[in-house]
Amino acid sequence: MDKLDYCPQCGTKLDQNDEFCPNCGLDIKKYIKENESDESDVNTKTVKSGESKIKNQPVMKEPNDNNRSIFAIIILVIVLVVGYFAGNMYYSEARQEQSLQDELTSGSSSKMKNVLVNKDGKQFSDSQIGALKRLYLKDNSVVHDIESQISENQTNNVFSIKQFGKNLLIYPKYKIVMKTKFVMVDTNIDNPAFTVDGKSVAAKVINGEYRLSKMTPGVYDLKISNTSKSEENKQKQISIGVDNNESTITMNVKKAPEPTKTVTKVIKEKDDDNSETNSDNDSSDSSDNSLIGQYTVDPDLALYSDGTYDLGDKTGTYDIVENNNGHVKIRFNQDGGGSIVESYDYSDGELHSSKYDQSWYKD
Repeated sequence: MDKLDYCPQCGTKLDQNDEFCPNCGLDIKKYIKENESDESDVNTKTVKSGESKIKNQPVMKEPNDNNRSIFAIIILVIVLVVGYFAGNMYYSEARQEQSLQDELTSGSSSKMKNVLVNKDGKQFSDSQIGALKRLYLKDNSVVHDIESQISENQTNNVFSIKQFGKNLLIYPKYKIVMKTKFVMVDTNIDNPAFTVDGKSVAAKVINGEYRLSKMTPGVYDLKISNTSKSEENKQKQISIGVDNNESTITMNVKKAPEPTKTVTKVIKEKDDDNSETNSDNDSSDSSDNSLIGQYTVDPDLALYSDGTYDLGDKTGTYDIVENNNGHVKIRFNQDGGGSIVESYDYSDGELHSSKYDQSWYKD
């Protein structure tokens, strides 16, 4: 406190140079000095009192970094464990098997191609997938048979489940393996060349039959042609099933019949004049040979000179039981067993069945 504007005792206005109050005589300098000492003590006490309060207050400690790290690790472990078990359920073999089975039988080419592989884990071609789809359409029972094989999951089945790789580098990844099959072809075409859906395929001769390898289940257009005779060829649609049995297919062509031998008989007769006359009588089985040929209708019929036949998808051998004045009976012996005798009326290349009310016309 350097100066006072008014006397603290009587309130009289003071000049800057006044040492005493002109009214009451108060010693201004002494008053100022005394009051400065009191203010200093008060300030000192106030400061010490504030320090004491601060010292007595509880100190808030910062969280420990180690505790934070441990807590974060625990949370991470819990997340990983829960995630692993959730993934284990999602990528379980049973769940993947059902999903793969649904895609394979969906009829979608892209889905079928994605889930089907060969024994080495490689995808099949678009043509092989398309052939399997055509088999679905032709035979409704195929889908059920495939589902049964996948459920059984036997390695000797045509369709089975096998692990290939990992999902997320942890969980097993499964695919459906489709085995290839052999197809045996019996044909009377000499020096045959084979094409399947327009693509040439190799065949191996085994006991007089030709074996096509690495064929997958499906419906295909198979063509056999003689490499030296353009007129010798045969084409038909074949079906390769999903069972474990090899398929055997007969595809014969009509060939020129063997020359017919003519037997001449000399008949001697005596007339009333005891004279002998000679007469020749020619006989042949040309009436049976006239039945041989290709007949167009649905299904097509082919009677071959070697005694085999094609009737739609059916093949086998045949015998002409009767051929009398246009009335014909033919016994069909189907490949795989079973035979049946059918009656026809034959005239001018028309083979008519009253039983089926249908005619076949020779090409």
